Amino acid sequence: MARTKHYHFNLRLLRPGRSVASAFGPSFVPGEARELARRPWEGIEGASLHIGQIFSNPPGWKDFLSTHSSDLPEDIYASGAGAVIFVPSGGRILALCFGHVHIALNDDAFVRQFGLKVTLNSVPRENLRSLDTATPDAVTVQTSKDSDLQAFGVDMYRDLARVAAGTPKNTEFAQFVAGKDSLKIIAKDHPEDLQALCDRVLEMYLRDDYKTDFSWVDLMQIVSEKDVIVQLDVKLFEALGEMRTGEHADLHMSPPEIVDYTEGNQLHYNGFGGQGAKFESLSIEDYVAELERCDFEGEVVELKEKHYISAKKDNDEKFDQKWKVYDCFIFETSLGADADQKHYVLFAGAWYCVDQAFKAEVDAAYDALDKVEIVGATTCLNERELIADLVNSRDDLLMLDQKKINPKGVRYGFLEPCDFFSSDGEFIHLKDGHSSGSISHLWSQGVVSAEAFVSDHDFRVKLRRIVKIESDKKACGTAFEELLPMAAQKPVRTNFKVVYGIMRKPYKDGSLGLPFFSKVSLQAAVRRLEEFGIPVAIELIRKPATDAEAAEEE
Repeated sequence: MARTKHYHFNLRLLRPGRSVASAFGPSFVPGEARELARRPWEGIEGASLHIGQIFSNPPGWKDFLSTHSSDLPEDIYASGAGAVIFVPSGGRILALCFGHVHIALNDDAFVRQFGLKVTLNSVPRENLRSLDTATPDAVTVQTSKDSDLQAFGVDMYRDLARVAAGTPKNTEFAQFVAGKDSLKIIAKDHPEDLQALCDRVLEMYLRDDYKTDFSWVDLMQIVSEKDVIVQLDVKLFEALGEMRTGEHADLHMSPPEIVDYTEGNQLHYNGFGGQGAKFESLSIEDYVAELERCDFEGEVVELKEKHYISAKKDNDEKFDQKWKVYDCFIFETSLGADADQKHYVLFAGAWYCVDQAFKAEVDAAYDALDKVEIVGATTCLNERELIADLVNSRDDLLMLDQKKINPKGVRYGFLEPCDFFSSDGEFIHLKDGHSSGSISHLWSQGVVSAEAFVSDHDFRVKLRRIVKIESDKKACGTAFEELLPMAAQKPVRTNFKVVYGIMRKPYKDGSLGLPFFSKVSLQAAVRRLEEFGIPVAIELIRKPATDAEAAEEE
């Protein structure tokens, strides 16, 4: 029996209200010099084929050959052809893409996550072969065979699904699908079956089957549509303008994770005529004050492209670190009204669309978390200064910062139990929330340490030994090691507590808070600690105000 031939297709879906003409980039729209030739596609009413040479570059190896053979043909080119068939279906238009035509298309004209949604609607969780997820720290996991969702280590409360692939439950729909914005599909449809293929794919896209196992993909989605980003940037610029006139706006700044920055290092705000005024703290108030001092009258586009921050460490001579001001903004806003309203978060230079109910759930969980005051407000600028200050001023806190322990069976684990162990049995983990590095790393440290404490006998023995040594050095009258279980004992988990202490500067209204994505990642840590049976609490440690903030308070 002859094998059934299968074809590889690449499909996209035009956004509602977009025409075929809008599907092409500026150089390829009808009437431009690089316009693709339009041809009919027989058998489908309203369908059209657009085909042409997308690029015509000579192959790279031609120069090599010409060194010893000068009379080479002139009409030798690397492959650069492309074509697209637009097929009407159910009041929408799908595009079947071939070759290099993606170069000629306008991405903003097409539905984002179209391919992802078709894939998740058609592929059951146990049939996934790859799943690319992202948080502010992206991670990609793939397998060579169909796997259950749990094999990918997905945290459904904080991961962004970007690309998925697998075997559909119904092989009559397709043999294999993979998708992000576009959909790659292997199916047995022939050229005369394209209408049926498009109808079938659109019907699958419009389903809600994915919500059974993949409903979490709707919680957070990165915004890629340029027209939406323009609207959001306008909102950002309006908030910045309100701050320049002395009004309150929920706009803050934090350094991107990719930079090596510690609060207290010197920095400049550049790109808008400043004269190198030096600051020791990244602050929206200082940035706004600099905009006013320099009479900045530009637009948000100029801000995005030209405004940057340069920084240097205390022992460096040059301001050789540089990052964009836009990448430091943390801002929340909404577009639309009533049932069509959507909530957005700007974080690390990217906009995210966040489900309103999910945001309310995250905020409620954070509000319900136990809040403590152990450290209290500080005049220290960063984590290193704070640790040194607590060592000298607090007899009820034993410093375990930089004390490394290898869990059982791990040779180079170098696990830090906490920064301070308190006389009340609290494992305190500290983080400067305004220096580089994700706060989510702090949540992870607390979880890993707690897990080793409750499940690893060797870890507890080593921890008690180190605590006794450090307690004897401190000579403050408190035998901290007596708070920990003996070698033959298991810990009474409710006698201990994991405390996350995050240094934060007050917002303009005087309150202290955390960025939305930090709250999201915190939820996963809290759930894990609750599984261990260890209570968890958080302390926002008030840092000193910047010069601009202090001037406003006066």
